[in-house]
Amino acid sequence: MKYKVLIVDDEPLIRMSLESGLFDLGYEPRSAADIQEGLALAEQFSPDAVLLDNRLGGELGVEHVGDFKRIDEDMMVILMTAYGSVSQAVEAMKLGVSDYVQKPFDLEEVDLIISRGMEQLTRRRSLELMRLRPHKMLGCSQAIAQIRENIRILAENDNVDLLICGETGTGKEVVVNSIHNGSSRRDKPMVKINCGAIPSNLLESELFGYEKGAFTGAAKAKKGLMELANGGTVFLDEIGELPLFMQAKLLTFLEDRSFKRVGGLRDIEVNVRVAAATNRDLEAEVRKGTFREDLYYRLNVMQIHIPPLRERREDIPVLCQYYLEHFNRKFNKSLRGIHPDFMETLQNHYWKGNVRELRNVMERSVLFARGELLTGENAGLIPQSGTLPQPSGPAFPMRDLASGPVDLKKEVETFERTYIDRAMELAGGNLSRAAQLLGCTRFTLKRRLDGDGTPE
Repeated sequence: MKYKVLIVDDEPLIRMSLESGLFDLGYEPRSAADIQEGLALAEQFSPDAVLLDNRLGGELGVEHVGDFKRIDEDMMVILMTAYGSVSQAVEAMKLGVSDYVQKPFDLEEVDLIISRGMEQLTRRRSLELMRLRPHKMLGCSQAIAQIRENIRILAENDNVDLLICGETGTGKEVVVNSIHNGSSRRDKPMVKINCGAIPSNLLESELFGYEKGAFTGAAKAKKGLMELANGGTVFLDEIGELPLFMQAKLLTFLEDRSFKRVGGLRDIEVNVRVAAATNRDLEAEVRKGTFREDLYYRLNVMQIHIPPLRERREDIPVLCQYYLEHFNRKFNKSLRGIHPDFMETLQNHYWKGNVRELRNVMERSVLFARGELLTGENAGLIPQSGTLPQPSGPAFPMRDLASGPVDLKKEVETFERTYIDRAMELAGGNLSRAAQLLGCTRFTLKRRLDGDGTPE
């Protein structure tokens, strides 16, 4: 596998010699003459390692290490300096520098440092069990731009709870990871709790812990997940699956961030941010009585809605490029792009499984790919699923008045109900989004669904 190396140095001779030498050693090198050019190239080139000169005209390279790490936190930054010292090296390491070399340097030393760093990175990536989690929400759509802005605001204000809504596979966990990693809580734990995966009779002890002797088999006290996350973030995934009795306990916890372990008498206080996620319409669950209204409003301090992929198709090429590069590395491939016909197929697909489904399709396609372009011969997509369903025929044909009188009120109600049902279908049951489609307020639509009033 060829590792990509970016050289940032203002001396042309050093750039040329490093590029030539690294190319001969099997690397894929690129070079830039200053910080601005280097950062721009890093965005496009996605290097595995950066050889960064510490003296770049009037700027210090070490002051821009964080700028490169923000592009990719796994990017290895090696500082090149003619004024090396132990104290400088220690300070550079604190800022995120992986290693440093002192000028004039030996090319073999540079090769050794890069190789050693890449081996460490490979081992760390292997521990992720091939689980891919983008560091940020990827896409160029207006919806994703707004979500990224919300992530920035919520990262800066880390005491605000939030509710993330969206279909399965849209990236709700990525949003929570991004908020946590961008906040002052980043060095504290982020604990994920799948509310639908833990048996209801174990939920309370898992969340809040238990004292010794609280029940048969409780030989010693155990901290719960809320306690283990102290100082960090608690991610309550699939919050709509939480049983009603636990909803009451969670509401009490959210009010003052304190709880008692099962079988305990002492109040334990923790400082955690709570992020909840669901693919259900919690407003509908509240109406059905399966979700507490007070808990819904307590969680819904800030809501982020992630639209399904089929509603932001301009994001598909961005995601595909990201996954192509990732699976190129994973499978040691060298695909240089996606065939236009396959890209058209990807953009027209319905994507019921959203980004998760797209990731699986890209992984399968890259694994079996031959040649330089990804053609998707083994993608497993069904062409007929590539178009959105359209309403069939006239939804509400007009009655022939010549054949006799009609019940005008009933006809109008049928007309309106057809529109409402279609809007609710397109909105996936989300009341607020359906109201937007109908051009009325959420309150008006809810009143109409309850049988009182007419949409404005």
